[in-house]
Amino acid sequence: MSSQFSTLLFPQVIPWCLLFFSIVSVFIKPKVAWFSIAITLISAFILNSISIVGIGVLAVLFSLAFIANKNSHRWVKVILTSLVIILCIGLAAHLLPGFNNLLVLDKVNKSINSSDFTLYLNLDKPMILFALLLMVPTVLQFNAKPRYCERIGTLQLFLLVTVGFIVILTLASIIPLIQFEPSIPNWWWLFALNNLLLTCVIEEVFFRGYIQQKLAIYFTPIAGLFIASLLFGVAHFAGGLAYVLIATLAGVLYGFIYHVTGKITYAILGHFVLNFIHLSLFTYPLLVKH
Repeated sequence: MSSQFSTLLFPQVIPWCLLFFSIVSVFIKPKVAWFSIAITLISAFILNSISIVGIGVLAVLFSLAFIANKNSHRWVKVILTSLVIILCIGLAAHLLPGFNNLLVLDKVNKSINSSDFTLYLNLDKPMILFALLLMVPTVLQFNAKPRYCERIGTLQLFLLVTVGFIVILTLASIIPLIQFEPSIPNWWWLFALNNLLLTCVIEEVFFRGYIQQKLAIYFTPIAGLFIASLLFGVAHFAGGLAYVLIATLAGVLYGFIYHVTGKITYAILGHFVLNFIHLSLFTYPLLVKH
């Protein structure tokens, strides 16, 4: 086993194995997922992956989310919902204390022209999924799609998404944020597992399943799509304005998939496929500018 995988040893990895199972269970057996996430947090506490402070943060978050779902008073609900969203953003940005995320790749390079890549298995960010499920139990359910979307069949959608992939990756190459450099690193499986379950699932449920769906109700489905996409792009501000632009366009594509199909799982799949194409065929995460 290479040194870059040296941290992937038992027992440190146990909480994340349980976490992966919990997230998959959310889409298959939700009741099992709640039992599994409880066991995940217990094991994480025992193995010092989360402290008593982190447990306290989650207790507050989950309590607020549950009460926000049950409370019928409009302004109380608005305040509680706002607090939940603020805490979720804090988790996503790793700003809340008490979490010891597991470092599994430390400044590795996918290729000679690729920038350094560091990967943590996060325990804080995935908790957003469970907070949203407590606050909006229907967040993963089929979202009613507009009637005009029924004219878009599977083949047409596949072609439109493929064109979207090409446009996004071509524009990112022109800027240039990335460069065509096909190769697959030996840590691709670790990237795939983390990216699908701890990144794509969480981000799509938050930005499409929750934000886009809510904005579609308050405004229009199209407005919801574009506003959620812009917020998704802004969330990637650390990469610079060009990266925000590309992330926004990617968000439009994922939002379009969700808008047309009404299924969050399809948006998750589209997000993951684009990310994996990026890893496989281009410099990752960004091009080193010499």
